[in-house]
Amino acid sequence: MVEITLNQIAVLIEKVGADVKTVAEGQKVFRSEMAQMKQELNEKIEANNSALKWVAKDLGGRIDEVKKALGEVKEKVWKIERTLDAHVKLPVHA
Repeated sequence: MVEITLNQIAVLIEKVGADVKTVAEGQKVFRSEMAQMKQELNEKIEANNSALKWVAKDLGGRIDEVKKALGEVKEKVWKIERTLDAHVKLPVHA
């Protein structure tokens, strides 16, 4: 049978205590690094959101310009069609 002295038990308890302390310190560092990473990611997300809002606003303005230009083209085509219709009805084309 193996006999363990109180001194040996105390040494083992000290080693376990030191290991627990090391793990706890590692966890503290890990949590701190994770919090920092989360902050950095949130900042990057916010920057991207701002950029996307600007792009959306810019594209919205461009779309409005294209719609306006398309409306003008439609109006010109309509006028040309009316002119051609009137021209085709002239006696020279009868």
